[in-house]
Amino acid sequence: MRPEPPILFLPPLVLALALAGCANMRTGSADTPTSAEQSLAVMPAPVPPDGYTAGAATHLVFVLVPNSDPAVEGIELKRGDTLGVSLPAAFKRNDKVRLQEDSDFNLTLNKGWPQAAVKQAGQYKIFFDERTNTIGVRAEQDVAAEGANSPGVKRIHLRGETFMNPVAGAYPVEVRLVAGDGTVRKTWKGTIQILSAPTAARLAPTNFHLGPGMNGDFQKAGVNRDAPLLLGVLLWDQSGQPLNGVGIAPPDRTRFPRYTGGLLVQHTRGDKTPDPANDRVVGGIIGAAPTGATGQSATTPIGGDGKPILSGEMTRHAAFPATQGGGKPNPGLMPIRFHTGSKAGLYRPTVELLGGNGYQFTIDAQ
Repeated sequence: MRPEPPILFLPPLVLALALAGCANMRTGSADTPTSAEQSLAVMPAPVPPDGYTAGAATHLVFVLVPNSDPAVEGIELKRGDTLGVSLPAAFKRNDKVRLQEDSDFNLTLNKGWPQAAVKQAGQYKIFFDERTNTIGVRAEQDVAAEGANSPGVKRIHLRGETFMNPVAGAYPVEVRLVAGDGTVRKTWKGTIQILSAPTAARLAPTNFHLGPGMNGDFQKAGVNRDAPLLLGVLLWDQSGQPLNGVGIAPPDRTRFPRYTGGLLVQHTRGDKTPDPANDRVVGGIIGAAPTGATGQSATTPIGGDGKPILSGEMTRHAAFPATQGGGKPNPGLMPIRFHTGSKAGLYRPTVELLGGNGYQFTIDAQ
């Protein structure tokens, strides 16, 4: 059974960022268009936490292929192709930031999951067309959807404070894949929703704890076994500050019937044991499992000192540059140990923040 695509749950104000694309999630090869024009989902980038708010630097993710399952093929580029995001004129180029055509500083292509860039060096260069306010990439060679690039391009991550956001509102945006001879191969259209202020709370899946290119989502595990890799989410509050000290407590069906898989609790005492009766409940986990399965669980992993590893205590993998936090505790990063239940099939826990959004992971028990 092929897993369904993961679901990013958004609070009402942010839902428009991804509604069009998420409504058309599908499986199968994405390189054969189903129509001349495809839906484009636009989501806030994981960091910084205010990249979708008025007056802030633009940090957005444009989702070309909504299904992030590594088994589903993405987009490939031929030598000379351009893949560009045409922004409305209201998004102003930040003159203080230099466009680096031989770097992924301003923009990077992504394989569909966090920290999974399609390598820039030797494959594509960054360009900006001032007349059309378009930023994108030009393929220097074929960028195949296989080998080191597998499963291909699924997302475009605009970053580096290259643009500045306009006032709050909805703005049309278009992405075009154009061949070297000028033929438009594909077009995606969507809406950028810029908000006046950050949402009440926000989370995003992450693999900072695993290393570049690694992916905790869509992993396979045995029946009634711990998943090989820890899942991870980044947590923020309304001010954009990391939510540290959060761990997973057992469900409380009386107070929080929605959260069948556990509660996210920010400990306020000194014992590092999340207690929903005495600490602050900030969210929860919604369980989904094969029919009849028992024994599945999502818990906070235990460190070498025998105590839970709460959010903000998990180390960012040392393979990331030290200048970017590699080898140091990652603020707001909450690790999750997932244990499959008694039945083979798909386990899909959804991690959610109260008043914020959520994300649904997939673990395939075989």
